[in-house]
Amino acid sequence: MVLEKRGKSEGKSEGKSGVNRNMADIDRINDLVGKKDFQTAVVLIDEALAEDAENQELLKLAGLTYMNLNDWTKARKTFETIVKYNPDDASSWFYLGNSYDKLGDYVSAKNAYLKVVELRPNYTDAYKSLCIALMKLNEPKEAIKIANIASAGDAEDYIFDFIAGTAYMKIKDFAKSIEPLKKALEKAPNNISIYNSLGTSYMATGKFEEAIKSYKKALELNPKNPMAYYNIGSAYQVQQNHEAACEYLEKAVKLDESDESFKVALAMSEVKSGQYVKAADIYKKLLVQFPQKETYKYNLATCYEAMGEIQTAIALLEGVVYMNPKFILPAQKLASLYIKANQLAKAKEVYDKILLKNNPTPEILHQYAILSSSLCDTDTAEKMLKKVIQMNPDFAKAHKDLGIIYLNKRLFDYADDEFKTAMRLQPNDFEILFEYGNFLYSTSRNTEAERFYGEALDIEPDNVLALTFMGLNKLILNQLDEAKDYVLKALKFNPHHEYIQFCMGRILYARKEFEEAKHYLIRAVEQNPDIETQNLLALTYYELGEYEPALNIFLNLLAKRPDNISVLMSLAKCYEGLKDNDKALEYLEKIVSVFPEDEEAHEMIRKLS
Repeated sequence: MVLEKRGKSEGKSEGKSGVNRNMADIDRINDLVGKKDFQTAVVLIDEALAEDAENQELLKLAGLTYMNLNDWTKARKTFETIVKYNPDDASSWFYLGNSYDKLGDYVSAKNAYLKVVELRPNYTDAYKSLCIALMKLNEPKEAIKIANIASAGDAEDYIFDFIAGTAYMKIKDFAKSIEPLKKALEKAPNNISIYNSLGTSYMATGKFEEAIKSYKKALELNPKNPMAYYNIGSAYQVQQNHEAACEYLEKAVKLDESDESFKVALAMSEVKSGQYVKAADIYKKLLVQFPQKETYKYNLATCYEAMGEIQTAIALLEGVVYMNPKFILPAQKLASLYIKANQLAKAKEVYDKILLKNNPTPEILHQYAILSSSLCDTDTAEKMLKKVIQMNPDFAKAHKDLGIIYLNKRLFDYADDEFKTAMRLQPNDFEILFEYGNFLYSTSRNTEAERFYGEALDIEPDNVLALTFMGLNKLILNQLDEAKDYVLKALKFNPHHEYIQFCMGRILYARKEFEEAKHYLIRAVEQNPDIETQNLLALTYYELGEYEPALNIFLNLLAKRPDNISVLMSLAKCYEGLKDNDKALEYLEKIVSVFPEDEEAHEMIRKLS
């Protein structure tokens, strides 16, 4: 075409000269390309193309040189020119596809590769590149079809089985991915990537032992690969074998101390296996690297809590909550820590802020209700629990807790309804069964209470409170041997609990085992000198004929309750035991002045006068 634009003799002369010069240039360019001197080659190429822009050989050399120089835009333009004039040049279409690929134009890359396989159905590399482009375009099902076609034509190359397996993984069909990955492994038994992919598929299908074997095989092939250790550790984590997980994750961290995910996984397994000091150390280091990550502060606070350093955990979370009041999880944790530290007002303040600045979930409102109840704000607790039930009518424990509030308000029918609703929703929940037993005990339905305490103990046979209350219920039912057995079992688990000691004292008193009862009641009074416990200890002293200590306790009780008929009568009996009839009569006269119909007092007056 160029020759036709010039005069014939001039054109021929210049054309011949240009062809000769370009041939020389091509030879030199080929030599430079062979020596990988692409920078020099491209200068000559550009000069030559300026004179002969349609020379196919020169254009191909230019395109390949641009590719080697990573100048993908020029490479694309060059190969587009080639296929424009020679649309049957399969290799140029392939290189054009590569250029599109590098430039992120995967749709054009896909079309270019499709053209290659149309022109040359046995072009293996084109099938590989086409499958990869399809994966990038999120067309894994098409990639599987192409991979299967290519695999049928080239049974020796593992890559197509590997691509098919990977494509199945991409669409989450892990079960189907296993077979092509195993085929790929037969063809390439030392390929680490296949072992890792196969391990992932085994994990996703619950075949944890097979997954660990695959990951360990990858580790054998490359013992210095931290990802292999991480994969094995993760597999053990899923199996809840956190000690084994720590062993492998520690090695992953040692091999690559910069990888954040390795450290996070290790810390998690250390927490799960109770290695809180080690986990805390990791979170401290992570916070040095990523001081802005509040999740690590939260996790560190959890470690401090587990180590019993409640105030340290509180101080850490106070900063997190202050900086980000909408981050609910740390706020909830902070409130729970305040409760542990018996700082209930502060806990309520945190919950008030949560409710003010967020749309609270039923769970948060339920926690707030429990806290309000602990602070004796039962009206707020009742209001919150009703709101929880309105939001989630199937929230069983909210019904249970509302039942407890109704019980305390002596609204027995309402309480009964709530407890029964809770049991209908969660018939095998220990807390619900136990609290319904308490309701029946409080309303003197002791035979029914025995049934529900028993069902609760079937679920948690060593629960101290359930054992204790079952013992008290047996006491009411006058089954004194069984009552003693239940409370003795509770004392084995918690021998120093003052209330359990008091209950044992009550049962032993009822059994007339006064000497043994005295020892339990003394220990109970030392911890909690409430009126009921002191009164029972004084009665025990009286039954043992130890009138002086009994008298001292009753006098102390009378100072708090001057008109209490029971205490006045007990004092009169103590003075009678001490042969001080005048004092006894003094207290008996007080009784009849307050309660003239007291026949027992009149009888004693007649006897002692």
